[in-house]
Amino acid sequence: MKTSKRRTIAILSDMQPSGGGSHQWALNIFHALEAYRQAHRDVDVYFLHYRSYPGPNPMAKIFPDFRYVTLGPVRELMARLFRRFSVFFPSAMPWLAPFFPLNNVLKRLNPDLTIFPVPTMDVPLCNRRYLFCMADIAHVYYPHFREIRIRGGLRMRAVLFGYGAKNAWRVMLESNELRREMSRHYNMDPAKGVVVYQVLPRLFSVSEVPAGEPIITGQYLFYPAQLWEHKNHCNLLRALSLLEDDFPDLQLVLCGTRYPGWEKIFELAEGLGISDKIKYLGYVPDTDMPQLYRGAVALVMPTYFGPTNIPTLEAFAFGCPAVISDLPGVEEQVKDAALRFDPDSPQDMAAKLRVVLTDAAECARLRAAGRARIAELSYENYEREMFAIFDSAWPKTGR
Repeated sequence: MKTSKRRTIAILSDMQPSGGGSHQWALNIFHALEAYRQAHRDVDVYFLHYRSYPGPNPMAKIFPDFRYVTLGPVRELMARLFRRFSVFFPSAMPWLAPFFPLNNVLKRLNPDLTIFPVPTMDVPLCNRRYLFCMADIAHVYYPHFREIRIRGGLRMRAVLFGYGAKNAWRVMLESNELRREMSRHYNMDPAKGVVVYQVLPRLFSVSEVPAGEPIITGQYLFYPAQLWEHKNHCNLLRALSLLEDDFPDLQLVLCGTRYPGWEKIFELAEGLGISDKIKYLGYVPDTDMPQLYRGAVALVMPTYFGPTNIPTLEAFAFGCPAVISDLPGVEEQVKDAALRFDPDSPQDMAAKLRVVLTDAAECARLRAAGRARIAELSYENYEREMFAIFDSAWPKTGR
């Protein structure tokens, strides 16, 4: 009797918990793959990672049935050289691809589909069928930020998104707005774009998170974000200074990893005379986040990048009113469950924050709308959509 060929999916990742929303986005894909593997016993999942990636051991505890493949130091060094050369000579990528270390490994594994859960220069160099996942192309609108421009970052993104989308089998996007913008700026075939909305992690359950003791006491706004310039902490500080006279006890609680330029945030706070209002907690483990949301007057999210962001969903889940940037496409994620402001305007930001600080009825409405929206953006719906993508990847052989 003829034995049917096992189906295989490979996924390349280097995301760590410090990666914030990108890590959670990738983790949801891993969970969907594990669920798919359990539902289809003829499917194998290969987790590919470079040697410098410190995550395979903890990942193996969560997903013990994945098959882990390490690309060693020589392959990692070669990959870096290939990526760098491709940024400046993208027309050479078709000739480089057969020698790219990742492709050599994929040739041996022969997966039916390769998944890139976050953008990386491995994407445009890949010569196998792949799914390219992305959350935003904010660099198109905000190219001036230092974190975008350093080490040729703007040029790298142009190559990555342009060639990556062109050569992809499918492009998984977090909003219809992003699908339209990818078609507009990178000539992506709209038929390639598959919109899958961001959701909270698979095992997330508010009912199972104990109330616990408050981590911060008093009245505070909460902004969980890495200290990048594009996260727009400085305009948030200016908005806070506008509220100081009317709300003298109001604090701002920040958490997230520091990146180059972070000093400007605290220098501005000192210049505005509000340093004593700022509590910076650094990197905060996931276990502490529920109490920080529950104790906050509101989540305030003035970021320029989006339109979808994980903290907004977390705020919805924990009954924290969300006050966020009004970015193109953000209504797809939040509908009417958040107050939105112009991220360029500290005055508008302060006005919206004043609403949650003074209007109890509006806060109650926001909490209820947030709970309703998070119920719509369920992991179960996400998993069904991911299964449909995986199903469509197999050759049409009458299975």
